[in-house]
Amino acid sequence: MEIAVKTMDEVNGKIAMETLFSYLDKGIDDMEAGKMHTADEAFRIIRERMNNEL
Repeated sequence: MEIAVKTMDEVNGKIAMETLFSYLDKGIDDMEAGKMHTADEAFRIIRERMNNEL
């Protein structure tokens, strides 16, 4: 059972990182399209999107 819990933690961590990187990629796409955000706005947008995922 302990192995299953560790494996699920690793899977959940990987999903969280992939989700974060997808949001960062979207931010880069926005910058390239001329849609500029301050760092505070960018982190707010990411937090909102991550909260909506949960």
